Amino acid sequence: MSDYLDPDNKELLADFFQEATQQVDVLEQNILVLEHDPGNRDAVDEIFRAAHTLKGGAATVGMKELAHITHLVEDVLDEIRSGSIGVSGDLVDCILHSIDVIKDILEKKATGKKYKGNTTALEKSLNDFLAKKDSAPPRQPTASSIEKKKSVSKSSSTEKSAAGDTSGLSEYELLELTQASGGSAYRIEVDFNEDHPMNTVGGIQVYAALKDAGQILKTVPDFETLYEDTFIPRITYFLSSSKSVGELEKLCSIPDATLGVAIIQLSAKTDPPKQAASPAEEVSEEIEQDQEKQEVQEKSRKTIGSVVRVDSRRIDQLLNLVSEIVIVKAAFNQLAGSVFSLFGDFSNLEENFRERIKDLFDALPGFLEELQAGKSQKQLKKQMLQEFGDLFSFFSRIDTGLKDNTSRIKNATQNLGRITGDLQEGVMQIRMVPISHIFSRFPRLVRDLSRSLKKNIELTMLGEETELDKSVIEDLLDPLIHCVRNSIDHGIENPEERVRNGKSPEGNVVLKASNEGNLILIEVSDDGRGIDVEQVRKKAVQAGLIHENKNLSEIEAFNLIFEPGFSTAKSVTDVSGRGVGLDVVKKQIEKLNGTVSVWSEKNEGTQFMIKLPLTLAIIQGLLVRVGENIFAIPITSVLETLRLKAGEIKRIDNYEVFDLREDVISLVRLHQIFNIPEQEKSDTLFVVVVGSRGARIGLLVDSLIGEEDIVIKPLKDRFTKSPGIAGATILGDGTVSLIIDVGQLLELGMRIGVEERKSREYSVQFD
Repeated sequence: MSDYLDPDNKELLADFFQEATQQVDVLEQNILVLEHDPGNRDAVDEIFRAAHTLKGGAATVGMKELAHITHLVEDVLDEIRSGSIGVSGDLVDCILHSIDVIKDILEKKATGKKYKGNTTALEKSLNDFLAKKDSAPPRQPTASSIEKKKSVSKSSSTEKSAAGDTSGLSEYELLELTQASGGSAYRIEVDFNEDHPMNTVGGIQVYAALKDAGQILKTVPDFETLYEDTFIPRITYFLSSSKSVGELEKLCSIPDATLGVAIIQLSAKTDPPKQAASPAEEVSEEIEQDQEKQEVQEKSRKTIGSVVRVDSRRIDQLLNLVSEIVIVKAAFNQLAGSVFSLFGDFSNLEENFRERIKDLFDALPGFLEELQAGKSQKQLKKQMLQEFGDLFSFFSRIDTGLKDNTSRIKNATQNLGRITGDLQEGVMQIRMVPISHIFSRFPRLVRDLSRSLKKNIELTMLGEETELDKSVIEDLLDPLIHCVRNSIDHGIENPEERVRNGKSPEGNVVLKASNEGNLILIEVSDDGRGIDVEQVRKKAVQAGLIHENKNLSEIEAFNLIFEPGFSTAKSVTDVSGRGVGLDVVKKQIEKLNGTVSVWSEKNEGTQFMIKLPLTLAIIQGLLVRVGENIFAIPITSVLETLRLKAGEIKRIDNYEVFDLREDVISLVRLHQIFNIPEQEKSDTLFVVVVGSRGARIGLLVDSLIGEEDIVIKPLKDRFTKSPGIAGATILGDGTVSLIIDVGQLLELGMRIGVEERKSREYSVQFD
């Protein structure tokens, strides 16, 4: 048995699960498209192709229950494609339920567990839809329907064609199938030109041309392989058509793309029926066919751990940059050789210079005697220049060489900096994936919630091509789900209420992504009832978050909905009302070094705005000095920096605070947090204000160094759980700098701030 058919092959399974997940996503997305547009043939074809691919992959790795369910789904999809079954809400619900079961099976198998679910009810529902096709009006016979009318006692090849799959039939069976439908059967072999710029799409072009001329029964390699970005030198098409050989040859001949066409009309002598093979022989034959198929597929197969699909142009760009680095490396090697040579020359000249200086000092007494003997100074000076004047230009060659090498080093360093910057950006681009990877999950989510809450909701997604780091995307799904669920449950009114308020009965939720400098902005907005500030104030008083005499501004009310346990829902439902959600959103976004804010207008709608860095691997940081240590603060969390006089810091209940534009900010001394001895006290203090809108603290440091791009390195062992530390980086001089976890420090400062605000509110009450 080949490795490809070995169910214990880890690489095969990893590849299968990756491909299966993609096919399930295609199924789910297109069935939702079909629900809104039942006549969309592209969606039907895409769904059928995904189901067929998933079924084949499941059978290949020995997942029988998955193959069985997808086979039933494929049968239903085949009837939809042929027009025997109409698209209805119940049918879509059934297929979506099937997709959920498929996901569950894949999840269990991926974790090494056995699927124990009962699929009897689901299978009955799918079979019920298949049974309904018999009452449908007559339709044009297809290869599938003709074959189904034949005896059920046929071999497994007949069962394949009954399901609409002719890929495993022999030429004789294809001929028999074609004759039953009243056509002629052809085997068409087309050779393709590898030198053609579009050599990987020639097979699809011929397929499209032949499709209009008749019915394509089978291709070798199979249809799915034709869609892969791989050059195939020869493709065989089995066609049922009423056209002549000359007409078919003309259709298959594409200038520059095809090299030759051979057309053979099949007859009864082409492939006579063979005696039924034993089960062992059938398995052996299937293995051989799969091995042949695998030889083609292996050309484009990728061994996948965590997969990121990369545009080949980005790889080419990196290769160009690497070649430039090699050139710069050669330049630095030459410079190093030149500098070493100069250093050797300098050492030799230094020794000679010492000898010449010694000769000068030895000659000085003689020069003095000559001066005393009456020799003029002018004559004596001329004599000394003649004997020792070369000392003035002794190192001129070294000086010239150093100046030349300094200029070359400067140029090479500038080139290296430019290339390194481009290389850094290029590598980041490889990690970048479109946000459509997670946006594609939301049509199903919105549909299910709409039906559950009995609301009519239209989802609009914008900016799906916006890219961000894969590591960010993986942690972004849950926060977005919470925001969308909140908009649907709390924001969008039921149809009756919307009509009473003069709105259309259908609510709108918009999911939008865009770039904002080196940040990505994600907006979740709705046109619902908005946030009722008065209702938020009442709930906050009941929860003990604010005093009842507190005058709550809109911004303060909006920020309160992110507090743990806060909910304005009147009752607990399956969707919300338990006070768990938006506080999770805030914490998760802050872990990604991002911020989340909300804006709302009563009866107009609500908008959640999430700002995130494009990548978590390299960030901009503000370097600060605390004692003898240097810390880095993520620049996305820095609101401003300022200087304070020691007298401007006040104490309330043993907590330090300071006033900033009529607001009270809690002060946290990093010396105390990290147990660092304080240096000599100064009247001028440096404070870094960090946080987000409505939630700020001040970090007291000794000095500000400046901004710098920092590479985040994870901490290990005992440093992993150090409070207030998110990681580390290495600075240009080799110094290790710890990266501050602003979220943890913010929680500390906010606890201080809440206590201080309550103290002030009580004092206001008594005043």
